Amino acid sequence: MKIRYAFKGTKEEIKLNPNVGTLSWFLHRVTGLLLLFYLFTHMWVLGSANSGSEAFNARLQSVQTPLFHFLEIGLIMVIFYHMVNGISITIMDFADISRKHKTLVAISVAVFAILAIITLAVLIPRVFGAHSVPGGHL
Repeated sequence: MKIRYAFKGTKEEIKLNPNVGTLSWFLHRVTGLLLLFYLFTHMWVLGSANSGSEAFNARLQSVQTPLFHFLEIGLIMVIFYHMVNGISITIMDFADISRKHKTLVAISVAVFAILAIITLAVLIPRVFGAHSVPGGHL
């Protein structure tokens, strides 16, 4: 499957149904693709372990920078959104409460906001403050 087909019809769908559900659907697709990209990047770093500990440590060092620590916060936000929205979709499907979709979306947004605030409170000091990296690097 080509990536460009993942969003085929998206523009038309958003124009036809400009509502919260459509935005939620679109963001779920985008976060899914971002998670797929992260998975390949993660496997690239872990795959270097096959070349020995020096190669692994060198590749790991390349992603142990303040920029990548900042990007980790974005990754966690993407994971939380995708997870909360997926749980919301599952609840809607199994509980047959599609009529209460807007309420469920509001609850999902509140849960995501709480998780985001906790994440930011914990990780922002790590990004902008002094922190240690396993192995004493940095």
